[in-house]
Amino acid sequence: MKLHDDYYEEERSSGSKMTYIYMLLIMSAVILGVMALVFWSNQSRTKSDGSGYAAAVAQKEAKAAETSKKMEANASESVISESKLTSNDLDIWSLPDTGREKKSSTANKNNGTVTNQTTGETVVDGSSTASDGTSQSRTADEISNGKTSVYDMTNKENLDGEKTGEQNEEKKNERDQADDEEEDDEDDVTSIQVKHADGTKEWVEVNEDIPKNKYDYKNLTYDKPLMNYREDGKLVSKCGVDISANQGEVDFSKLKSAGCDFVMIKVGARGYSSGRIVTDANLEDNLKAAKKAGLDIGVYFCSQALNKSEAREEADELMDAISGYSIKYPIAFVMENVDDDMARIEALEQTDRTQIAKAFLNRVEDAGYTPMIYGDKEWLLTMVDMEELQDYEVWFAQDSDEPEYPYEFGMWQYDSDASIKGIQGDAAMSISFKDYAK
Repeated sequence: MKLHDDYYEEERSSGSKMTYIYMLLIMSAVILGVMALVFWSNQSRTKSDGSGYAAAVAQKEAKAAETSKKMEANASESVISESKLTSNDLDIWSLPDTGREKKSSTANKNNGTVTNQTTGETVVDGSSTASDGTSQSRTADEISNGKTSVYDMTNKENLDGEKTGEQNEEKKNERDQADDEEEDDEDDVTSIQVKHADGTKEWVEVNEDIPKNKYDYKNLTYDKPLMNYREDGKLVSKCGVDISANQGEVDFSKLKSAGCDFVMIKVGARGYSSGRIVTDANLEDNLKAAKKAGLDIGVYFCSQALNKSEAREEADELMDAISGYSIKYPIAFVMENVDDDMARIEALEQTDRTQIAKAFLNRVEDAGYTPMIYGDKEWLLTMVDMEELQDYEVWFAQDSDEPEYPYEFGMWQYDSDASIKGIQGDAAMSISFKDYAK
């Protein structure tokens, strides 16, 4: 075995390996150096390119800004040169406070306390104190968000006034609603109280089959002794007065100048005991004087007929008496009980009285006149059947400020003891809601 020779072979082999390693290290170093050089070169070029691009953008933006400024300057010069406004037109100090923009307010919140920098108002736990020391209720969010104006904070009386105004408006609306409900209740009246001649009272059911009147009594005005009625602000009513021998000698010219438009003249009556027909003593004089004064004329007859035959007789007597006169207002049928005495009609039933009235009114209508039935609340609602008489005009009698009669009526005798120029003593005044002379 040759140990020494083997040793040198290993030495040679080991030296060869070391040489190979050194060469690899050198090559690796060269490669890394080349790569580092390439990387550094790329970085430098990128920086150079970026700086150039940014410079170009900045230059372009500068040019655009300069161009915009020139355009704005030119526009301003054009507006100023063409404007016709004066310094007075730009006097913003004359504008009302309510039209100005509110200054923005900032608030500092510190431990539950908020201060409005514009108004000096502070809020602690939901209460506020203005700069003048006035304590008011404001929330911190309202102060910090600028939701309360300086005017609100410094003029508490104004806020209270607005609140009071809202309350008053609310109360007014409530009153109006109550009035409307009351009017609705009046429109829905189902019964009316009637006082009889003997003093007893009775509730009478309203007949839904009879047409109701549509008058709004708020439109009535009473300038004694004249009652007037208006619709949409326009006078639509006429004033009149009853005339008979009981008034003595009447000055119809004075009646006309006092505001009367028409007269209802008594033609005659049937005796409530004897049953004889008697013509009013002043009939002829009254008809002539009323015509001369230019007053429209209507007439009436006081009936005590016991049957339809007597009713037609009364109508015929009346029409004979007024023959030759222009009667433009209605011819009224009047039937009443007699105070403190027995009248011949007291034994009649409601049906009898209704048929007697119809006989008289039909006779008048057949002759071409306007038929009308007269009566107070007791007579019209209890003594006759108004469902049978609803086709005729109604002259309602009640001394009051407003009539209490549910059905349609054309005339209302509102004061039986009035005083008016032209008549000595009491006068019975009436208002006509229709102009029958047309």
